[in-house]
Amino acid sequence: MIGTGISQFIPVLFSPLLTRIYSPSNFGDLAIFMAFSLIIGMGASGMYEYAIVLPENDEDAQNIIKLISVLSLSISLLTGIVFYIVSWFIELDFFYFLLPFSIFFTVCYNVISYWYNRMKKYKTLNLIRIFQSVLIIGGSFIFCNIKNGLIYGYVLGGLFCFIIYVFNFFKHLRQINFQKIKSLAFEYKKFPTLILPSSLMNTVSSYAPVFFIKRFYTSAQLGSFSMSNRVLTAPISVISTAIGQVYFKNLSDYYNEKKYDLIKKTFLQSTYVLCIISVFIFLPLFFFGEDLAIIVFGKAWKEAGEFIEIIALASMMKFIVSPLSTILIVKKELNKVARWQTIYFFTSMTIFIIGCFFSIKTLLWIYVIHETILYAIYYYIMKSVINKN
Repeated sequence: MIGTGISQFIPVLFSPLLTRIYSPSNFGDLAIFMAFSLIIGMGASGMYEYAIVLPENDEDAQNIIKLISVLSLSISLLTGIVFYIVSWFIELDFFYFLLPFSIFFTVCYNVISYWYNRMKKYKTLNLIRIFQSVLIIGGSFIFCNIKNGLIYGYVLGGLFCFIIYVFNFFKHLRQINFQKIKSLAFEYKKFPTLILPSSLMNTVSSYAPVFFIKRFYTSAQLGSFSMSNRVLTAPISVISTAIGQVYFKNLSDYYNEKKYDLIKKTFLQSTYVLCIISVFIFLPLFFFGEDLAIIVFGKAWKEAGEFIEIIALASMMKFIVSPLSTILIVKKELNKVARWQTIYFFTSMTIFIIGCFFSIKTLLWIYVIHETILYAIYYYIMKSVINKN
């Protein structure tokens, strides 16, 4: 958990330097590149990486990795062919041709994460995550004289994961038993058929602002949004998640011991703690985000500061509600989670389709209202599940 926190904070810590080297447009290009890499990478693996930790013997786990390798290489190659054909008709920036590599590198990172979790090599995994973040930042500085240096830095971090992937699995990948991996693909078919659709909806919903801002506004505005999002999601990724993991463990123990009164008490106490912490993090950003952005990132990032002030309230809501949602897993109310995710996906798409006809600030205010309402409903669902019992 410490390694994950450090790796997520490294990009934020070096942002004040990078924002003085790269323009908002450069960060906008990075945002759209990362969105494509992560979303297509999720589909390319079929979410089979979740199954790596499940088999009793390592041989089956390695065969699942072979299955993932075949799927992801095929999708990456297909993506490259599609972009090559599109380039005949539309002039594409060179970085789009790096996308097939980045997609496969994304899958490699996910496979490594689940494999090392299976092997309980947590320290090694933390070191890999930290070193990858350092490489991404280092690459961004090394390629600073190139237009898309941020993207080259990001791909360099992915290349490191690919090298670790080859080092661990190449000797096993030389012999592929297609009958065996076909059998495992069928055995764990719930991952691509049940988990993948909802996970894709979740991820696409998260990146919806990136795609719509890229399509209807400017790359500079996308870069400003990306930077504001980077600042606001850091507390959610580290502090909120850390609290959520402790909370989840306590809830699981209480549920197994049938201490239902303690479940409700823990839920309310966690809500209170998250609310208090969020006030000290997000209210200063709501009132002084623009001034802080100019001081920390430079005058070119004034718009990012304005976006931080707008989005801070929505981020505050996510900070409070997201870690509490594990109560629905403990109570085995996954159908409620699926329904909420479906509603969230379609309402997100709707508000961006409507909102893109307005100014970007109006769109972001609509987005904030949507996030606040949907996460308030999510919290109400959790509370009703607790009160029901």
